Amino acid sequence: MEKTGTAQAVKSELMASAGCLASAMNNLAGPYGPEYRSSIKELYFACFHVATALLVSKGIRAKSHDAAQELLALHFVKPAALPADTSKRFNALMDRRNTADYKTFVPVDASDVLEFRPWICDFVRKTLKLLGKSAASKEAAQLLRLLGDFERIGIGDETARSAHKRV
Repeated sequence: MEKTGTAQAVKSELMASAGCLASAMNNLAGPYGPEYRSSIKELYFACFHVATALLVSKGIRAKSHDAAQELLALHFVKPAALPADTSKRFNALMDRRNTADYKTFVPVDASDVLEFRPWICDFVRKTLKLLGKSAASKEAAQLLRLLGDFERIGIGDETARSAHKRV
């Protein structure tokens, strides 16, 4: 892929990630109440698209979601550019997304979003840092703004939940 095509592909993936993150937040704070199942799905895709942007920036194309995780582990986790738990956490988020999509009898609630939020924020920030100048600055800045909003958005009854964990 030529340099311009790579830059455009990275930009498109970052835009897709930002759209998914915005959609996840809309699902958390929409006018009809929180929809955690849809939010988990969108959060997974936000991470998938930012991971794909990183892979594409190095000329690597994944043909499936599993391949994207394997390639991310091979090229960025194994050489320690990303934390060692990245693959485990990304896989857990993908499993939760599959549950949200295909196992409607399994509850998906605020605790699922709260569990993944710190990792998602850390992963996106570290990935954008690795992208460096490969990242389209406008799209990266938008994604970082949305990430800040995601960190601040209220999810379920966080106060009661955090108090319960301390007991």
